Amino acid sequence: MALLMQTENLQRLLLGGLLLSGCGDALVDDSFQGQSLWQIVGNTDTRAAQIEGFDHVRVALFWNPQGEVGTSPTQLVEQRAASMSTQLATPFQLHMYQLPSAEHIARTKSGLSRGFGIARLLAYLDRDQNGQYSDGDSFIGVLPNRAFAYVPADLPAWASPTSAVMPAGLYPLSLPQRCDAVIPAATDAGTCGIKIGASCKQDSGCGSNGVCLRETDVPWPTGYCTIAESPTTTCRPAQASYYGVPRYGLSPSEVSGYYLQICQYDADCEKPGLRNSGLYVCDQGLRACVPSVGGKLPVGESPMLEPFCIGGV
Repeated sequence: MALLMQTENLQRLLLGGLLLSGCGDALVDDSFQGQSLWQIVGNTDTRAAQIEGFDHVRVALFWNPQGEVGTSPTQLVEQRAASMSTQLATPFQLHMYQLPSAEHIARTKSGLSRGFGIARLLAYLDRDQNGQYSDGDSFIGVLPNRAFAYVPADLPAWASPTSAVMPAGLYPLSLPQRCDAVIPAATDAGTCGIKIGASCKQDSGCGSNGVCLRETDVPWPTGYCTIAESPTTTCRPAQASYYGVPRYGLSPSEVSGYYLQICQYDADCEKPGLRNSGLYVCDQGLRACVPSVGGKLPVGESPMLEPFCIGGV
């Protein structure tokens, strides 16, 4: 699933003072015609032609009032301005027509804004056909490995859910984020002699210290030279960003993380050749080059939400 995030346009809106505020989402249906602030293009992935007699599902962004804590979909708040009905196993294009509002922002126990919002892309059966999640409806899928951050104004590291400075904007984050997790100490001032992030077909193409990463819970297109963290790892690079393996991913059981190419901007992650353009983006939480491909949105079972943080709940 390609994530076509129109972040630059959103940032111009933010800087121009066009933030929507106050009273929550307007009632927005699938035929709403207005300016799309950004969009997600993909498709629902199911082997069944129908689910419980349904040939359509709703997909929507659901925001977590607790921010980075909690993995139960029922705790989340749907954004009606980023919701649509889509036919099973066909492409969809989900638009956001309004920025997240006050009810979508993470808050402290006393109700104070934490200055950011964290959302997941979920699919559900709209059993009563009222165009929103309500009692009796059921969640049947989640976009794996991705959360979406909304930051109205630049957020300092001490206030950030990722423990890194988060720039103003709306963008995807790979999961899990490091947050406050203690990561292994570096043993090499460089990259342990491999070109981290280089394209590869097999481990031998990455040098004696490297492995060729092909898939976690999303594909890593063209392969990705990295160093895997495991009990047998002997060299840990300082010039890399640590990424813990997803709880519901496909990594070998002995691997607890990978060392990724560091970056500041998407341009730092570009690979040679027109066919490779846009395959990787700079994750603004990890500050690492990660796939821009989010994978298909699998539907048909109760979703398992990847924790936001390494070791999170």
